[in-house]
Parts: sequence; C-alpha cells; structure tokens
Amino acid sequence: MRTEAMSKTYHAILIDPEARSITELQTDASLASIHQLIGTDTLDHARMVTYNDGGLDYGWVADDGLTGGKPVHAFLLPTGKYPLAGRCLIIGSDRFGETCSSRLPLAALHRDLTWLGLILPEVTWDHTEHGERAIVTYLRVT
Repeated sequence: MRTEAMSKTYHAILIDPEARSITELQTDASLASIHQLIGTDTLDHARMVTYNDGGLDYGWVADDGLTGGKPVHAFLLPTGKYPLAGRCLIIGSDRFGETCSSRLPLAALHRDLTWLGLILPEVTWDHTEHGERAIVTYLRVT
C-alpha cells in the first residue's frame, strides 16, 4: 500500500509570471517536487479558493519571493491582498487536509489573473495587539 501512495499523482496548475504561462500538470505533490517546480529552497503558501465542501486550493510560492529585496516577476489575482512573486504551484487539499487535485478552473485564471511583469516589492509589517500583517507595495521595473 505504501508504494501506491508514493506513486499517486494529482492535477495541479503551475503559474510562471516570467513566461506569462499557466500550465496544467500532474505531480506527486511531494515537497521535493514542489521545490523543483517552483525553483526554490523555501516555501510559503496562500489560500486561493475555499470550496463549499471544505476543500481548498493552495498556491505554493517561494518564501522569499516578496521579501528578497530584488526584482521579481509577479502576478495578481482579484481575490488576493498582495501580488504573488515567482512561480506558483496550485494544488488542492480536501476538508481533512489531505492533498488532492486542484479544482480551480483554468479558464478562471486566464480570465482573472493580472501579469505585473518585473516588480520591486517592499514589505513592511504592521504590528497590532492582534498580531502582525504584511503590507506589500511595489514598483514596476518593466
């Protein structure tokens, strides 16, 4: 049974803002695969969609994409609070938190995603009694 779990693949979506491409693919969704597809050593994630059945689609990105202090290709989704920098892999999780295929319609991404080109982001932190929140501003480099 362990071999079957290791060989399972999931439908995912890779967004590459430098190439301005949105690609469907199959992945085993292992950390090693996610690192390789995104091209980073450290990861962060953002909730992209919450479904009525409790399932989610998450976007995995480079942890230092916005905080690296250097220009980066980025994109923006209308539901996002801030840009997503670098490659983003969208993969799903079910209501129990188990990995599953992404259900986000490719057509919705093509319709709603805004390519920002090369940006120089700056992140500042707002410290409140309820915690911290990031404030992201950016300049378009190209």
